[in-house]
Amino acid sequence: MLDITKMLHQIIDLELKINDEKELMIGPETRKQTIFVDLDISLSNMAEAAGWYKVVNPSEIDKEDLLKSYVESVALLLLYSAKMQWTHLVVLDDQAWQRITDAKRSTKLADLNKSYLAIKHFLSDAYFNHQQESFRHAWHLLLKMGISDWQLTPDQISDAYQAMIDQH
Repeated sequence: MLDITKMLHQIIDLELKINDEKELMIGPETRKQTIFVDLDISLSNMAEAAGWYKVVNPSEIDKEDLLKSYVESVALLLLYSAKMQWTHLVVLDDQAWQRITDAKRSTKLADLNKSYLAIKHFLSDAYFNHQQESFRHAWHLLLKMGISDWQLTPDQISDAYQAMIDQH
């Protein structure tokens, strides 16, 4: 199981460190926007690395890039939850974790497309309409996509996440 609380604290601490080092002087709303834009780009990078949608010029999955962009997306979702004061939405109990890890793996193009587009849809609803349940759905779908669909292990995710934190 992922230690989501630890991951959440690490990304908040990292942002505070970066803010201090770079003396960022942007307001809270602008910061939420920049996190959201960064998240959108990370999700696109994740899709690019996974490559399931490339039917004209298919390519092999780049597992290293996929894992890197996946943990960046996870980190940005966690950070956004902190900025919105929605951290209660990202902590999972054992039952929610079990539902995610037991979810059926999606391998069909249409299913993967729907999952990815649903994440984007729910995040847009969370951002523009401040819908907490939409944010929770996006979070669960992202976890399911990484753990079930791409079969990234919690250890792989945790190690890559820690490496990303340590890099800064």
